Amino acid sequence: MKQFKKLIVFGVICTMVLAFTGCKKRYVSPMEKPNMTKAAEDKEYDFDFVQINNDVIESLQDQEIYGFVKSIDVSGDNDNKVISLNIEIEDNVTDDAVELLLTDATKAIIDAANTQDLRIDRYTEDDFGNLFNLYSYNIKVTCGEETVREENFEKGDSVPFDPSLTIENVIG
Repeated sequence: MKQFKKLIVFGVICTMVLAFTGCKKRYVSPMEKPNMTKAAEDKEYDFDFVQINNDVIESLQDQEIYGFVKSIDVSGDNDNKVISLNIEIEDNVTDDAVELLLTDATKAIIDAANTQDLRIDRYTEDDFGNLFNLYSYNIKVTCGEETVREENFEKGDSVPFDPSLTIENVIG
């Protein structure tokens, strides 16, 4: 008889547990797909250039073809709307390799800026989007004390790199 009572008590407890867990409210999203939001068009752009710098370095390291790069630094000024890219490379680097490096670094800057503010267009094979319509872009590539390449693009200037350039294009 005691076992029968224990069995009944056990059955009642199990039934209650199932009843409570089965009646538990579940969250149902009011949207079928999550929507992405953008900042208002007139809101100032305010980029975290430390994060952009880290993202660019990580992106170039992931490609594992830029062993000739000694250092890279991306900095910027949100008030003056300037982005600066400074790269130091080793000796005897071809112009094609520098061109590819600058193209990939520029793409990485745009990706990082787009991650921080969705109003920044991604680059395509035809252009680099709208970032350089909003910010001027200063580039300096050095090898020791020698300046290999230095260019300054004002807001709205076309960046002359080929966004479709890849390592396969360079090595043929």
